[in-house]
Amino acid sequence: MKRKIFKSFLLFLIIILSYSCDKGIAPLPEQQEVSGFEGTIFFVSSWPDSIRRTHLVIFKNPLLQPWDFVIFNLKFISNEIPFGVRSYKFSSLDSAVIPVSPGPFEPGDYAYVAVAHQTTEELSLARKDWFVSGVYYVNNDTSKPGILRIEPNKITRNVNIRVDFNRLPTQPPGG
Repeated sequence: MKRKIFKSFLLFLIIILSYSCDKGIAPLPEQQEVSGFEGTIFFVSSWPDSIRRTHLVIFKNPLLQPWDFVIFNLKFISNEIPFGVRSYKFSSLDSAVIPVSPGPFEPGDYAYVAVAHQTTEELSLARKDWFVSGVYYVNNDTSKPGILRIEPNKITRNVNIRVDFNRLPTQPPGG
């Protein structure tokens, strides 16, 4: 009887172990890295009381004509930046208004990265309601907006923007 119980217990133990080991001590599969960006917005002047909302916005193509400010060109709108902050850290891995859910950002070049504010209470996608507060520049070249390059499976870091409400950058056409 003891021998029968021992064999049953041993068989039960082998079955449990065979199902619970899965792949034994094999290494875990490599996690695919995501593409995206991160940086900090620095606010160097006082916020005007007229501002109702502020966002980081990214456009795929340059804003050269009023019709370039369209939803199909707009690739990212951050969640609202809190009023009055002195700096704001952001990442494409955080949730955002556009894209709707966090995740990998599509690799490629993005021609216009800016901090923009509105004086309207509700989020509007009309160009006349947006004012550019700060622009992303590369190597301190303020003569033209910097190109944000997103490489596959890599986070582009130090996408930093300086905002001075007393000295707004050149506004895109159509405002």
